Amino acid sequence: MAKIIFEGWEHGMQKIPFIKLLNLTAALSLKESKKNKDLIVDGEIVTINLMSDDLANEIIKQARQLGVKCKLDNDDNG
Repeated sequence: MAKIIFEGWEHGMQKIPFIKLLNLTAALSLKESKKNKDLIVDGEIVTINLMSDDLANEIIKQARQLGVKCKLDNDDNG
């Protein structure tokens, strides 16, 4: 299992493409994707779990291009 930590955003963040990325790639509902985007914009740290490291790395790559600060959580404590 892979875990992505969304830590913040940069000026010019592309919010709608980020919502679509979460919806289509991470298989989150549109409502949940928008909620996560809103939390990130409000300064909250958001974590999502995925089944694949490859998928997580692809989402991280695309999210960074959209202005989202994120990283793969490498903590194997559980």
